[in-house]
Amino acid sequence: MMSEKYSDTDLKIRRAEKHDMFAVAEMIQELADFEKMSDGPKIGVKDLQRDGFEAQPPAFRCLVAVVSKDGSEFIVGYALYFPTYSTWEGKSMMLEDLYVRTSQRRRGVGDKLFNAVAKEAIASGSSRLDFHVLEWNDARAFYEGKGAVNLTNSENWCYYRLTGEPLKVSAQLGEMK
Repeated sequence: MMSEKYSDTDLKIRRAEKHDMFAVAEMIQELADFEKMSDGPKIGVKDLQRDGFEAQPPAFRCLVAVVSKDGSEFIVGYALYFPTYSTWEGKSMMLEDLYVRTSQRRRGVGDKLFNAVAKEAIASGSSRLDFHVLEWNDARAFYEGKGAVNLTNSENWCYYRLTGEPLKVSAQLGEMK
C-alpha cells in the first residue's frame, strides 16, 4: 500500500541543531536494529553533540526531515554526511547515513533528504557523493533509481575497515619523524 506523499508545507528539510541529536541518536539505533546490528552504535547524544556542534571543524554535517502536524513538529528522518577528498577528482562528499523512520517511508522523505545532501555536495564543490548500502537492503533500488552506480560490480572496489587492536598496532608502528 502506497502512503500519501507529504506536501511541501508538511515536510521540511533543515540543518540539524544540537538539540536534534536526541532524535538522531534514537534513529541511529533504529537503523542499527534494521541492519541487524543492534550492538553496533558505540556513540550517544553527547558524542554527536560534541563532534557535530562543538568541534571545529565539525566532524560531520546533518540534515533532518521535520513533519509539522497539528501544531507540533516531529523529526522523521536524518542524513549524516561529511566532506572527503578524492586524489582523482578533488572535493567529494560521503553520506554516512540516510534514515527515515519506518512509519514515514514511501512518503517522499528519503527522496527529499537525499536530494538535499546532493545539493549540499554540489554547493561545496564536490565532484561526487559516495555512500554504502548493505547488499540485502531494498533501498539499493532507490539509489540506483537516482543513477547511483554499484562500484563493487562496476569497478571491483572492495570496502575495507581497520578497527580495534589491528588499528592500534598499525598506529604504534606509524612513527613519524
